[in-house]
Amino acid sequence: MVMKKTTLLAVVCLILGADSLTGTDWGFSAGAGMCLLRQKEVQDVYGIGFPIGIQAWTGWKNVRISAGLEYLSESGRALPLEGGQDDFPLRLTVTSIPVAVYYQTWIRDIFLAAGGGVSYSWYKEKWEGLDIVVKGQKWGPFLALLGGYRLNPRWSVFGNIRYDPMPTGKSSLLVQEVKLGGLKISAGVMFTL
Repeated sequence: MVMKKTTLLAVVCLILGADSLTGTDWGFSAGAGMCLLRQKEVQDVYGIGFPIGIQAWTGWKNVRISAGLEYLSESGRALPLEGGQDDFPLRLTVTSIPVAVYYQTWIRDIFLAAGGGVSYSWYKEKWEGLDIVVKGQKWGPFLALLGGYRLNPRWSVFGNIRYDPMPTGKSSLLVQEVKLGGLKISAGVMFTL
């Protein structure tokens, strides 16, 4: 229910923002990336993550607003704390709705943008073979840099660097607060209406 309300709020913000502005444009993008430089304990268990995502964009002049949907699913292994021989297979899934504001500038067909926003994330960690499931949802801030090249008036390619710590608000035996995110580097394509 919370996901439906958050998605609806993001869509309404985009529509109301675009409708009230003259000279607005719309676009959609899709991309994939890697999640690096994570919290050490998360990195030890899951390694590098590979999120995929889609976004809707609108804006005017040098300001861009985006709302999207991002998904990450990965497997890992929990190792015993006392040096035992058992390890436990894990499955982590994270679904996020990032909403951001960017300042964008153009140099011929190259665009550069910097901005930030908030992301609402749902996460679920399942210990396979055991009846242990840890799940939750949490808001978190992020900062992003974006650069791209316009291939023609409709299509562009882009690269994105985003620091998204993705705090969970939960602790573990190893850390005071578990953060599932990190530095995300992604690339994709953008279509402008």
